[in-house]
Amino acid sequence: MLKRFCSVVAVVLFAASPAGALTISGLTISLGGTNSPDDISTSHTNNTSATSVLSSGGTVADAPLATVSAATRYASNLWSDAGLFDPSENVITTNSYDLSMSVSADPGTIYDITIDSLFRGILNRVDDGFFDQSSAGVSAVTFTLDSVVQVPHGTSAQLLALGYYDASLAFSESGTSSLTGLSGTTNLVFAVSWSSNADNSEDDEAGVLLGLDEAGGPVSGVSSGEYASLSPTPDLNLDGHFITVTAEVTSVVPEPTTALLLATGLAIASVGRRRR
Repeated sequence: MLKRFCSVVAVVLFAASPAGALTISGLTISLGGTNSPDDISTSHTNNTSATSVLSSGGTVADAPLATVSAATRYASNLWSDAGLFDPSENVITTNSYDLSMSVSADPGTIYDITIDSLFRGILNRVDDGFFDQSSAGVSAVTFTLDSVVQVPHGTSAQLLALGYYDASLAFSESGTSSLTGLSGTTNLVFAVSWSSNADNSEDDEAGVLLGLDEAGGPVSGVSSGEYASLSPTPDLNLDGHFITVTAEVTSVVPEPTTALLLATGLAIASVGRRRR
């Protein structure tokens, strides 16, 4: 009888250790306050931008090496062209967005956070005049977490220089940083910004393609903002600014009460074995 009692008590005490969890929640992403508004009303320039959630996070059990991720994307498109009755100009826009989320774990769970960023796009120049030129570029990206600049996520400026002929420049830059030895709740607040320019001051077309196609359908006689103008046609879904946050359980330390229950269970089981 004692043997059966000890076995039942031991099982109950071991079961008293609660299953913990690691969670990414509360993800929000929006265009930044300085982001240039969409403009598709003029015949010589077109600018659009949008944000999207690729993965909103979730919950995993707090077993060591268990991971949960969230991913987002900012995309935009800018082109400019000086037509017969349109002004020649260097069109400059500001690209910015804000992102926030929370990572939380049950007591006793220790975790790391890895933050990956990727900036991909295409600068495009289209020759539509015999003596005309154009250029396109993006500035370096400013990437901050909780108002602190994260240097590994900085990028270099990209420029497709002034030229007479059709040309395109694809670019891709990435960064990674980590926060380690975390517990409880960690709130992450990101701000990302850069500028884009499409310079038609020499009357040819220029485009900055960052994952969106020309809004409102192709404009007659203008192709610098169209992915289809490039050969082979790139996958626009791969372009833009991406952030992926991954939380990983590194260790699970039992709470004092749980540890005491487990020790008691082991002691009772040991006593039961000795009395047989």
